[in-house]
Amino acid sequence: MALNPYIRLHNQNYQPEQNLVEDLTIEAIKIHGMEMFYIPRSLVKRDDLFGESRYSRFVDFKMIEMYMDTTQAFEGGDTFTKFGFEVRDSVKFTVSRKRFIRETGMQRPLEGDLLFLPLNRGLFEIKFVEHENPFYQLGKLFSYQLTCELFQYSEEEFNTGVEEIDAINDETGYKVNLTLGGAYGTGSFGKGDIVYQYQNGQVTGGVAGETARAKVYSYDSGGASPVLSLTDVSGKWLYSTNPPFKYVTKANSSLYAEVIGIDDQMGIGNEAKNNEIETESLDVLNFDEDNPFGDLF
Repeated sequence: MALNPYIRLHNQNYQPEQNLVEDLTIEAIKIHGMEMFYIPRSLVKRDDLFGESRYSRFVDFKMIEMYMDTTQAFEGGDTFTKFGFEVRDSVKFTVSRKRFIRETGMQRPLEGDLLFLPLNRGLFEIKFVEHENPFYQLGKLFSYQLTCELFQYSEEEFNTGVEEIDAINDETGYKVNLTLGGAYGTGSFGKGDIVYQYQNGQVTGGVAGETARAKVYSYDSGGASPVLSLTDVSGKWLYSTNPPFKYVTKANSSLYAEVIGIDDQMGIGNEAKNNEIETESLDVLNFDEDNPFGDLF
């Protein structure tokens, strides 16, 4: 039995109807959606064989409206694992194909890129892009559905220019604390300043490449030995108590300082319970023995 030729819905290539549905989709997202920050991932030293990189940067963002499909609560849930308490919040967003291409210049969202949700200041990583939901309305696809999970920071560099997003470096990033013998030149170190390692105190000296670059997190000028805390380290910090890297200087200035000590540490938030758990565990586990959990026999 043939289809009814008088029903226009059977014509899957009727462009005016497709344009109408696409415009209605865009309008619905603009009405019921929210403004989102789309942050593309930049791979540094990409491995062409595996298509990945050990180091990533996020240095740009695009504003685009998206509809939040997950409206009742975040999916995923929180679980206790052998690695501790893990938050696995997940969420789904729908974005118009036409609007996404126009605003980002990209053909589709990419897995690994990030979304910043201003509603709860959450940063989510795109895990999967569904391109066939809804399924070929009038023979055409009008939107992408993005399945996202809460982003897990792994020493990526954030320099988007948005304070709320870039703050992740300050809160959880790797830090290097330098004890200074004294500062010379004009000016002072301030949060956000870019600094480099130098072979000597001459500001006109050569920079030790990108791996020597860092950003000032804080500067404590009190006491005989000021402490300069750095974050956003690009690669491995090459400081040594012996030449060639014995000084640190502020970019685009005549300020430099001699480094007499170094201490590196992982940044932890105020909610971290590492020290508290370690202290309480001393009353339960005896670390003086080879086996702190008791005798094997």
